[in-house]
Amino acid sequence: MYGPFLAKRNKERTESLQQLPQIENTWFAQNVTLLILEEVQLTTLQKMLYQVIQGLLRKKKQRHLQVVHPEQTQTVQENVLTLLAEYDDLLREAIPQPIYILIWQITSLEKLAYTTEVVDDVLDILEWYFVHQDEEVDAFEEEDLDHEEIIDLYKAAIEEQDADAQFELGEYYSTNDGADFQPEKSVKWFEIAVKQDNANAQYALANYYFEGIAVEENYDRAFMLYEAAAKQGHADAANNLADMYFNGESVAENMQLAKQWFEVAAKHGVAEAKFTLGIMYEQGLGVAVDEEQAFIYYKKAAEAGYVEAEYRLGGIYLEGHLGQTRDVNRGLYWFERAAEQYHVDAFYDLGFIWSKGLTGIRNIEKGIHWFKQAALQGDPEAKLQLGHIYNKGEGLARNIKEAKKWYGLAAEAGIEEATLLLEEIDKN
Repeated sequence: MYGPFLAKRNKERTESLQQLPQIENTWFAQNVTLLILEEVQLTTLQKMLYQVIQGLLRKKKQRHLQVVHPEQTQTVQENVLTLLAEYDDLLREAIPQPIYILIWQITSLEKLAYTTEVVDDVLDILEWYFVHQDEEVDAFEEEDLDHEEIIDLYKAAIEEQDADAQFELGEYYSTNDGADFQPEKSVKWFEIAVKQDNANAQYALANYYFEGIAVEENYDRAFMLYEAAAKQGHADAANNLADMYFNGESVAENMQLAKQWFEVAAKHGVAEAKFTLGIMYEQGLGVAVDEEQAFIYYKKAAEAGYVEAEYRLGGIYLEGHLGQTRDVNRGLYWFERAAEQYHVDAFYDLGFIWSKGLTGIRNIEKGIHWFKQAALQGDPEAKLQLGHIYNKGEGLARNIKEAKKWYGLAAEAGIEEATLLLEEIDKN
């Protein structure tokens, strides 16, 4: 599936390059079509990189280039590596980091596998060279590159056809950090690793198809990949597979299978799976209602740091639900844990607890602090509560100006009560 798609795209990109006026009367005019031959030679690809580097150096007016390391005394690969080493500082100022890395990776190959995928990388280099070369480049320092690690990873992925290395390359490009984030390349390397049944790649690629990242959203493909990874023991894949059964995505809703896969994920430590099992037991989804089991799973998920479970546990203790004795202090503890992870509803509940003195100690300043945290995250009820505090002047001096400000913000957020209270204040 992906291989033919990539080969077709390579052909289209090559044909587009041929149409560029910049390519006329260059070495590439007669040779770029070699990229779409059924059997592309590694030497051909490295010769193209040699031409790119030479062209860049000529443009930079390197006067002694013609006498440095003549081609007849070295292989094409050795010539490119020599030029990269010789003119490293200059080239790092002229070539964007992702392209520079690709040049090093391809030049370092000793043998060629996954030809279509490597040609895709060469086309990235040529498109930059002919289309984007004159754009401003952010120079990068040598220490920003770990040549050895990146090259070794690429060589292992291509030469040794190492599925783990292929997955790691996909992860490298999925890092959402500036130039390194290239999701299309992540898809490419994940697809290659998936062909070798690499569970991590199956899971990662499933996420891309589920969320439509660099590919068209495809729940069916995501489901198949999650299932394949889950059957190999991938815990997060088991959790996501369970989610798809739970929500009826790509398959009919099936609470029994959802529970089965959530239990697999939970046994392997996936906190979200424990939380969802808590929901299932509390609401009787696919199981008989069991408050004790619901509480056990919520607590396990909260203790594992899952923020929604921390917040839910806070509510259980605050209200005395699921067979638990009401314990405001325990509720406060879990709301604080959730607040540490910026849970907006936890901000609000902490504000409510402190402003109302539910622990036996009223602390208006803490109440205001937490309500403001919630309000800053857009919680309209928190804005209303701040208006009440300043309007009533309970525990602090009445402040009509602040009251009107917060009631105004609450009214803008659609709280009708705030609108009425503003009108009442204005009348007085």
